[in-house]
Amino acid sequence: MNKAAYGIIGLILGIIAIITGLYAISLHSLFMAIGYLFFTVIAGVIFTRFFCASCPIKDTCVHILPGYIARIWKETPGPYTPGKLLISGFLFVIIFLPALPALITSPMLLLIFLVCIVLAAVISVLFLCPGCGNRFCPFRKEG
Repeated sequence: MNKAAYGIIGLILGIIAIITGLYAISLHSLFMAIGYLFFTVIAGVIFTRFFCASCPIKDTCVHILPGYIARIWKETPGPYTPGKLLISGFLFVIIFLPALPALITSPMLLLIFLVCIVLAAVISVLFLCPGCGNRFCPFRKEG
């Protein structure tokens, strides 16, 4: 399987996690679910500004969608500053964190949510990170 397939699978797993969180929230409040959806989309787009836009291979991104969004920022690729990494980490966490209170009330939904996030992370680390051309990435292991 090629890297793009793994990137698409990881992206789908992340979207399934968000949809699971969205559904769990909607069981308590439709208004809050709509707010979470809006919030997640905005945070995701802003994440691409602070993390993906600095990537030198955003034009061939194996995560697909983030690479397309990152191109709108027209940022020159370069090293990640501590500020960019802090903002990126914060945005990534707050995409998933707001759903947890609703998910805790439903163990099956919580399990689906967590399995999707863990699988997406494992796929990235095992299949996408090795050989990645982003020499600036803080997750890069090879020299």
